[in-house]
Amino acid sequence: PKSGLSSGNKEGQSLRNRSALTVIGILLCVFCLIGVFPLFAEGALEQMKADGVFISSKISRVFPGTLDSVYTLTTWERLGEADVPYVSVKEYLRYLYAQSYNPEISFSWDGDVLLVTRNGEDIRLDLNAQTISCGDYRAFEGSHAAGQMPAGVLEKEEFICIRPSVKNASSATPSKGYDVHLKDYGLEMFRKDDDILMPFAAMQNIFASATCNNVLAYNGEDYFDIVNCVESIYGSESMAYAPNPYANKWYSGPFAGRGNLGDAYARYYYGTTCLLLDLIFGHKEEMGISSFDVYFEENGIKNALLTPEPEDDKAALQKMFDLLFDSGHDAEVLTPSIINSEGAIGRAELLHMLLDLIGYNSLADVVNEWEPVVMELLKLAQSVVNSFISEDEDKVDFFSPLTDSDSMGPKTQQLVNDIMRLSFLKPYGYGKNRVDIVGDTGIIYFESFLEDLVREESYYTKIPYKNDIDKSTFALFYYAFEQFGKDGNVRNVVIDLTNNGGGHVGALISALGFLSSDGEVNFSYQDLVNGSFCSEYYHVDTNLDGVFDDADGYGGEYNFYILTSSYSYSCGTALPYFAQRDGLATIIGAGPGGGDCAVAYYLDAYGHVGMISGFLKIGTYKDGSFVSDESAVRIEKPLTEEEQARVFFHPEEIARLVSGVR
Repeated sequence: PKSGLSSGNKEGQSLRNRSALTVIGILLCVFCLIGVFPLFAEGALEQMKADGVFISSKISRVFPGTLDSVYTLTTWERLGEADVPYVSVKEYLRYLYAQSYNPEISFSWDGDVLLVTRNGEDIRLDLNAQTISCGDYRAFEGSHAAGQMPAGVLEKEEFICIRPSVKNASSATPSKGYDVHLKDYGLEMFRKDDDILMPFAAMQNIFASATCNNVLAYNGEDYFDIVNCVESIYGSESMAYAPNPYANKWYSGPFAGRGNLGDAYARYYYGTTCLLLDLIFGHKEEMGISSFDVYFEENGIKNALLTPEPEDDKAALQKMFDLLFDSGHDAEVLTPSIINSEGAIGRAELLHMLLDLIGYNSLADVVNEWEPVVMELLKLAQSVVNSFISEDEDKVDFFSPLTDSDSMGPKTQQLVNDIMRLSFLKPYGYGKNRVDIVGDTGIIYFESFLEDLVREESYYTKIPYKNDIDKSTFALFYYAFEQFGKDGNVRNVVIDLTNNGGGHVGALISALGFLSSDGEVNFSYQDLVNGSFCSEYYHVDTNLDGVFDDADGYGGEYNFYILTSSYSYSCGTALPYFAQRDGLATIIGAGPGGGDCAVAYYLDAYGHVGMISGFLKIGTYKDGSFVSDESAVRIEKPLTEEEQARVFFHPEEIARLVSGVR
C-alpha cells in the first residue's frame, strides 16, 4: 500500500533466500560427512557552473509499469551537471497527484517563494534560502477516507469490510512538519519563468517518499516505475519474470552502456540518497544519526558511495542494509545499477533458458518447491550424523548456522537463524494458512498478513470461503470463526504467529477487529516526517451483515491467546502488542522479533531498490512520551526452546498448552 505500512514480503524473501543458500551449503557438507555426496567536495565540473543556466531540454516519457500508457515530463540539463535530470515542480506534482483521490493543487508566488497549496495546506519553496518546508504534510496529502485523522494509514482499496469508526474519534497531536535545506545535500533549485526546476530525485524524495510514491527511476532518457515492478526487472533476487519488453526498455537507455556518469552525477546520487534517508529513515533517533552524510563518513562508506564508478558502491550498500541498519525491514531487493548494465538482458535470458530446461519459471519457484524437501533431508542428515556421536559430545545443530557471520548485524542474523529453525520444525505439507480444532481449542495459523486488494468482487457480494483464506486474512478469520461456531465446543482460540513475518496493516486491523468485543480497533503510531502522534479508530464488520455495530467482534465469546516466536515480526509484533495493550488476548510462546516501523521504499539515482524502516513507527503515546511496540510485548506464558520445538506446528500440543494457562 502507498501508506507504506506493510512489512513487505521483499525483506522476508531476502532473509529466506539467505537462509536457503545457507541450507544448501550445509546440506552439501553433511552429505560429505555421511558419504552421500563425497561530503560534497567542489570539483572541476563544479567550477564550470553558471547558476540557473540550462543548456538543453527534452520530453521524457514516464512508464508506470506499462509501455502503452505514458505520461511525459520535460527533463532539463544544467551547465556543469552533465546527465543530472532537472524537472519542473509544477509538471511533476501534477503528475504525482493526477490520479489522487483529491487532485486539487494550486501554485502561487510570494516574492521568491513558490507556494504549492493542497487541501488548504502550503508547501513553501524558498529560492533565496534554498529550503522546502511544510507545516503539516499529512494535511497537504489529505484524508484517504472520510473521517480519518490526519490522513489515515489505510488507502481507499484497503478498506475491506472496514470503516473509520463513528463510535470513537481519531486524533493527532499538532504537526511540526519538515524543513529541508537543499544546500546541505549539495543540491539547488532554480526559477524558470513562472516555475521552479529541481534535480529529479530530490523532487521525488521530498514530495513522494513519505507516501511511498518514490517509485520512478531515470535511465538517461525516460522514467520508469521500477519499485512496483521490481520482480520483473532483471537482477531481482527471485528473477520471478522471464525477459520482457518493460525490463528490456529500462536496460536499453543511454546510461546502460556508460561506465560512469562523472563527478557531478555521483554527487547528485550521494546527495539525494542522504536526503531520502534523512527524511524518512525511522531509526535515526535510536541509532544516534544526526545526518546521513556524517553517519556514512563515520562508518567508512562515504567515499565508496561518492565514487562515480557504480560498481564500487556495491559493498557499501550491502554494509548499509545488512550490517548498519540491521533490521528485518531493511534489505536491498534490486542490486544492479542502471549504469553499465548492458549485460543484464543477456544474463536474464541465459538464466531463464536454464530454468526452462528444468521446468521452472523462476528461482523463487525452485526455492519454494525444493526448500521443504531440503529441510526434510537435513533433518534426516542431522539425525544420521548425531546417531554416531556419543552422549558426551556436542550434537550437530543446523538451527543457528550464521552466528559467526560478520556480514549481517546481530538482529538480522537472529532473524535468519529463526527462519532456519522454524523451517526445520515445520512439518512437510503443513501449509501457509490453516484452521484446526482440537477439543475446545480453535487455532488460526497464518504466515503473512494478507489482503486481496485486486479481487473482482467484494465480500458483500461473494462471501469468503475456504479457497479465499490463502489470499486474505479477513477471509481466513471469517472462515475460522464460522467453523468454531459450527463446532459448538470451542472455548479457546489461539492466533498462531510463530512463523509470521508481517504484511499489510489492513489485514492487521481486520484481525484485531475479530478479537475486539465490538469490532472497534485503535491503531496508533508516531509520524516521523510530520512530527506528530496519531491515534486512529476503525470498525471491522466481522459478521458481514453490512452494519458496523456492537454485534461485531468475538471478544467475550472466546478466550483469546496469541502464540508468538522470535520470528513474529512487524505486524506479527504489532498484533500481540495492541491485543495486550487493549486487554484482548493472553500472549504465550517467545518474545516477538520487533519491527516497529512501516516499510518505506529506498530508490537511488543509480536504480538500486530496497526496503527500509520508514517514517511511521507503531506504538502508543503514554505519560508524555512515545512507547514503541519494538520490545514492549510481555510474554505471559513463556516457552523454553525445547518446549517451543514440542509445541510449534503441533495443534494438539498447542491445545494442551492453553488448557493449562487459565
